[in-house]
Amino acid sequence: MSQTSTSLSSSVRRASDSPGPRAGSGKRPHVYELDPLRACTALSVIAVHVLAATAFLNGNGPGYAIQNAFLVAFHFTREIFMFVTAFALVYVYNGRRFPLGQFWRKRSLGVIFPYVFWSLVYVVVNTHPSSWSTFFKTALFDVATGNASYQLYYILLTIQFYLIFPLFMGLLKRWQRHPWLLLFGSFALQVLLFYVDYHTVQRSSDPFWHTVAVYQDRFVLMYQFYFVLGGLAALYFERVRAFVLRHARLIIILFVLTLLALWVHFAEQISVYREPMGYATSVLQPSMVFYSVAVIGLALWLCSRWAIGFADLPGREVSKRLSVRFWALCSDASFGVYLIHVLILNQLRGSLLSLLPGSWPVALRVVLLWSAVAILSLAISSALMYTPWLSRLVGRAGPRPRSTGSHQSQRQGGQAEALPDAGRRQPAPTPTPTAATIALVPAVSQTGPADAAGASAPQDLRSGALARYEQQAQHKNHCPDSAGPGLSDGRHAL
Repeated sequence: MSQTSTSLSSSVRRASDSPGPRAGSGKRPHVYELDPLRACTALSVIAVHVLAATAFLNGNGPGYAIQNAFLVAFHFTREIFMFVTAFALVYVYNGRRFPLGQFWRKRSLGVIFPYVFWSLVYVVVNTHPSSWSTFFKTALFDVATGNASYQLYYILLTIQFYLIFPLFMGLLKRWQRHPWLLLFGSFALQVLLFYVDYHTVQRSSDPFWHTVAVYQDRFVLMYQFYFVLGGLAALYFERVRAFVLRHARLIIILFVLTLLALWVHFAEQISVYREPMGYATSVLQPSMVFYSVAVIGLALWLCSRWAIGFADLPGREVSKRLSVRFWALCSDASFGVYLIHVLILNQLRGSLLSLLPGSWPVALRVVLLWSAVAILSLAISSALMYTPWLSRLVGRAGPRPRSTGSHQSQRQGGQAEALPDAGRRQPAPTPTPTAATIALVPAVSQTGPADAAGASAPQDLRSGALARYEQQAQHKNHCPDSAGPGLSDGRHAL
């Protein structure tokens, strides 16, 4: 997916004010916000699995319940990955030609090949098959169902989303005049779906529904809202970013309230209703829909706050910033981290924990184990990324170039699609006299009159780069909004 890199301000220009790009139009700028979002979510996945794998250290005391409460709080990871997957694909392919042959060639190399390879590795490591016949039977079943390792189900979800992606784009186009109806309808359906599932399917003792409960987490339509949310966020990203920057306090308050509500609900389940811990920590429950949306909003705000610091820098200068290079590396390595971290966790859970004194607090031992797994996973995934041929094992068409002097050189090796990239970093194009200035996403949407970022942000957040961004946004208010139907009613943006 090729893009034009840019700073987060008016350094990016386009030659037309049309609401969408022409088919086959120029490359789009890299969305810097997605790099830390993708990387931190992959590290949070490790946290989920480390917390689950070390809960036994607390015995049956209060520490066991507390650790599982933190586990529940980290159960936003799959939702963010789905959000990012839909965001990146819609951002890249909106308004462009969609050659299915080329689309699937990239996905076969970037997703299916690494998925099959690592599934076979997990079959060997986890089951130790006694014969080739046993190996092939187990491998065939596990590749088809995502059972080779407990984290690989998400790759099946991604492949399913690729299959329905042309229909998904058609859905967004059909509802482009009423995006709010699509968003709220999808949200209501998600809550209803999780409610019925949590209180009926997951509680049923019928063998059929038990089988459904086992495999339902790898069915793409179970998470339809997060794909819709990501797709709409990509189409109207300027307005989404302006909203999160302007409503920082609201986003933080909603996150805190939903987190507290999630923990109160969890405590009620285990202490009042005496529900099994596995049921109380289920991801597929209606409270997670509200909580995950709050986490996505908070994550977007944090990433936008970080990225807006580059508003006054040209694209080439942004690419030289240490934080940009660090998050780009972690983002590129995130797919490999997702694939291999369970292998490392399984090895370190016994060896490292046995070396740590039992008198140390459980929380410290858990954090040390997470740190070790995260560092080794990043190191191994990064090493594979830079190695010819082996880079294919982490979803890259070629090794990641070692040069970091320009945006273009950083992503030429290809990007794994399961934890997708919204673009390659490339030098900003030369401005033309007739070009219209935008802040980040070209040919997707223009910010409306009420979308100036930071208009109601806390005073301490409305200084420096954010204040300059406000001035630029206010300057744009004198130009007509050519985005067409948007996620705004004229007074409030999404």
